Amino acid sequence: METRTENDTVAELARKGVVEPRIITTKAGREHLILPDGKGGATFEDVTEERAIAPIKPLWIDQRVTLQTADSLVAYAMAHAKDGSVLFADIAESTIVAVIDYHRDGVAERLAHRAILALPHSIEWKTWAAIDGKLMGQLEFARFLEENAADIEAPSGAELIEACRDLQATRKVNFTKAVRTASDNENFEYVDETTATTKKGGVEIPSRFQLRIPVYFGGASYALFAFLRWRLDEGEGLKLGIKLHNPEHVRQAVFKEVVASVAGQTDLPAYFGRI
Repeated sequence: METRTENDTVAELARKGVVEPRIITTKAGREHLILPDGKGGATFEDVTEERAIAPIKPLWIDQRVTLQTADSLVAYAMAHAKDGSVLFADIAESTIVAVIDYHRDGVAERLAHRAILALPHSIEWKTWAAIDGKLMGQLEFARFLEENAADIEAPSGAELIEACRDLQATRKVNFTKAVRTASDNENFEYVDETTATTKKGGVEIPSRFQLRIPVYFGGASYALFAFLRWRLDEGEGLKLGIKLHNPEHVRQAVFKEVVASVAGQTDLPAYFGRI
């Protein structure tokens, strides 16, 4: 607004026929050189010496910052929050928005200064969610369990390794049926006809896995159950996979904990919703 007023002032002088070179100083302290343009008019140029005057500060803060951890949101809010600052938590999008200049005492504010926490899911959560409900071959399933064994709290590591080895060793047998054992595992019975003599046996796989993984990047780990799923079709062999048990319930519960923690540390009111 200030710049436009200065330009208008100089332009007005030019329109009035000021054609002799001269320097004028505006009320804001800026200096403008006016020169004749050879056509009966004039041109003008800001020739204010660098750092001669202080820059004009904005009347309010217009800033949106996107953060990636709850700790960062807490630190930012505590550094900038004032009376009337609030939190809005969108449980569907896993986002928390700190509105620093929110309305207060019935007085409208700009709502222009915000810190947005977009909680990214952890690598572990993404890894298990990617195979949720999908079936795969024996070898692929065994390798997945081996590569992500650190996320599995139960069964024990020894049991898991044994199941993986059995799956890898029986890739070429003919599975006939599955039987639930007394230990609540799945025993897949097979007939091995690859040798001179027919051999029968079984592969026992846990019917449930207890995972302990973080939901969000940098967050604490939580228990999440995964149930064994399988399909036995002639010609396709044994297909295996897992089905996560209510992962959305777990995610929402963890998100509510994060919101409560941020609100408690910043002493700001939190509302579930979006703005």
